[in-house]
Amino acid sequence: MHGTRRLLRGAMTVPIVAMVAGIAYQCHAKPLTAGLIDLTLVTLIAFRWGRIEALFASLGAVACLDFFYMPPIFSLYERDPQDWISSLIFATIALLIAQFADHLRRQAIDTASERATLQNLYLASRDIIMMDRRQQIGPQLVKLIEDLFKVEAVAMWDARELRMDKAGGQVISDEQVRAICFRELIEDDSSSREFKRVLRLGATPVGALYILGSSQHSGLNARSVDAIASLAAIALERAHSFIAESNAEAAKRSEQLRATVLDGLAHAFKSPLATIHTASGGLLEIPRLGPVERELATLIEQEAERLTNMTDKVLQTVKLDEEQLNVDDESIDLDQLLQRCRESFVPTLADHPFQLTRETAADHVWADSYLLHMALLQLLDNASKYARPASPITLGIGSTDTEIVFSVHNEGSYIAPEERLRIFERFYRSPAVQHRASGTGIGLSVTKRIAEAHRGRVWVESDPEMSTTFFFSLPRKTKEI
Repeated sequence: MHGTRRLLRGAMTVPIVAMVAGIAYQCHAKPLTAGLIDLTLVTLIAFRWGRIEALFASLGAVACLDFFYMPPIFSLYERDPQDWISSLIFATIALLIAQFADHLRRQAIDTASERATLQNLYLASRDIIMMDRRQQIGPQLVKLIEDLFKVEAVAMWDARELRMDKAGGQVISDEQVRAICFRELIEDDSSSREFKRVLRLGATPVGALYILGSSQHSGLNARSVDAIASLAAIALERAHSFIAESNAEAAKRSEQLRATVLDGLAHAFKSPLATIHTASGGLLEIPRLGPVERELATLIEQEAERLTNMTDKVLQTVKLDEEQLNVDDESIDLDQLLQRCRESFVPTLADHPFQLTRETAADHVWADSYLLHMALLQLLDNASKYARPASPITLGIGSTDTEIVFSVHNEGSYIAPEERLRIFERFYRSPAVQHRASGTGIGLSVTKRIAEAHRGRVWVESDPEMSTTFFFSLPRKTKEI
């Protein structure tokens, strides 16, 4: 369409040149004057429209000079070979001038585009400083990029907050944007006007930026997108730093006190619990205990075991909160992992049937074997506590292009939308279910911490039909051995 429009515009230049040449002839202009007028007109056309249009104008100018000034006049025939040479020289000069003028025009356009881009980058950096810190930075930032650079769509993934923000009228896949971060992509596609940038702070990926440029505004290029990505990374870091600085001192003191108390209590409980557990086990070994005494001794042993497990969870939480968690990645066979979970979990299921599903061709995942097993067992334990009696519990595994996704599904519990983030907070228990089963509110926070340590994520989906599924995802990656 654009090429056709240029050809039509070029054809229009021929009658314009002919009209100007005719006026010059009527005014008794000499050949030299008429030639200079034609060269000026060709130059103006090249500046205004471009090289193709100037080519048509040059050919029209040669024809007009031949028609009005080369004997025999009022014809396009030239008898003298010198006239042919003159026409050829004139056409060559006209084309060279047109080429030079078009080059200058393009430089002027590029310069104006670069100036506009620099102006927009300055405005973006200024507006980032002035953003409302009380609001989420992501929605403000993507909207700012869309408005300043007139793009069709923007999407930004904050890897630390596990948050996706979008602006624009085009639909962008979440998976596509997250893949930029996981694969650390820096790609440009001029044909589709797609720009993909991993957001970094130093060597650390902190997010991803996807920009779909507009066909009407072509000022966006690789260098300007690099600058936008740098500003976006700085904006994210600034927002995170502000939040951290606002809460750091109070949170640090609170966490230190809480961790100290929990650690002290947990260790203080270990010895008496071990003693109770040993004593109850010894009582059960006595053959002359009556049914009532044996039942009481069994109850003591079960409750001591439960308290021991709770104490272990508290110690694990303290360790995670103190950031002593070291992730030792290794290649874990998925079939062996599922079988290990079955062997560990089935004895505690009571009347719940246990099912395994697999919907991926992947055969392994890179993760810390101990921590991954702990996280999955916690999700299974949580599902068994709140599931409808005798309803099945399903451990599934699937995958996307960027993630290995584990899922734990149970029936009989519904989690309201406003609770789905809070249940991963430490010590939080939903008022709707806290009386249905015993617990401390620690387990899901441990699972979330393990996922984050692996650069993964954890979330829950629940529907009113009383079915709930917890998801635990890890990024797909390879590791040199």
